[in-house]
Amino acid sequence: MAGCCKPKGTGGPGGERCKGDGYIDIYQVDAFTDVVFGGNPAGVVPDATGLSEDVMQKIAREMNLSETAFVMDLRGKSESRAACGNGPVPDFDVRFFTPVSEVNLCGHATIGTFWLLAEMGVIELGEKETRVFQKTKAGVLPVDIVGGCESGPSRVMMTQNLPEIVLEPTYAELQELEKILGAPGGSITGFKSARPQAVSTGLPDLIVPVTSREALLSLRPNMSLLSDFCKERNIISVHCFSLETVDPAATVHCRDFSPAVGVPEESATGTASGATAGYLVLNKLVKVTEPVTRIICEQGHILKRPSIIHAEVGVSGGEITSIRVGGSAVTVMKGKMRVR
Repeated sequence: MAGCCKPKGTGGPGGERCKGDGYIDIYQVDAFTDVVFGGNPAGVVPDATGLSEDVMQKIAREMNLSETAFVMDLRGKSESRAACGNGPVPDFDVRFFTPVSEVNLCGHATIGTFWLLAEMGVIELGEKETRVFQKTKAGVLPVDIVGGCESGPSRVMMTQNLPEIVLEPTYAELQELEKILGAPGGSITGFKSARPQAVSTGLPDLIVPVTSREALLSLRPNMSLLSDFCKERNIISVHCFSLETVDPAATVHCRDFSPAVGVPEESATGTASGATAGYLVLNKLVKVTEPVTRIICEQGHILKRPSIIHAEVGVSGGEITSIRVGGSAVTVMKGKMRVR
């Protein structure tokens, strides 16, 4: 991979860029948790300058996490301002890869990325929220970082696109899905308050209410059939939830299946949590308050990695005006990876 690294002393998030020795700095950050070995782990390359798409994909496959994020610092670059038109000027370009493919956006990897950049001092935090903009394949999106103790972060909140309903499965499709998920009969088709809908706040996720947490935890999907089901409908994941929770303070208990992009089940899913929050408000499954309806999603318990995802749905005049999703994170690993 000739020419991928900058010479010594050129700066960057790691203090030095890739040193010219063929190695990059890489981190693992557990997102949506405040304890090690909780939440959802993401790989983060804080300075991916010069890495080709092919190498990014190989790094993501090597890390074998649900997503790995690759960051390019755009601050002070004139081409970044020229490309944004009248929209916000992006501060960072972030690309997200599963072990098998690139995706437009990833919630937990966004939280982990900007937690790490703040922790490293690449982003200087103000007294309240510090806003930066990330350029993604889902658009240029705001990320807000709340400062905590010792000048470090305490929470990262990412803004997602407004929810768009992109698919409403037929009853026959729901019967098929119930069988594919290994769900008890009637636990999906028998939910009366709302029908499953594919909702996109950056990625299309099929949001599926389940009649009870017991039924939700009993799901044993046929991953091959579920992958085909998702690919045929151009959806990223099937995100199932119950209104029965472990923590009384939580709103929903969730499980997320994304075999079509190489992730059988995730312990925390930020983008799908944003879609779920929008779905809950649109279908009036929660008490809607203005200007903000706050929703807490718990996930990952069945994988022994409990996660807490905070969602804030802006509402005005009964209409959704914004969606933010976030939480805390823990950096658990730092290393160097040889890429040539």
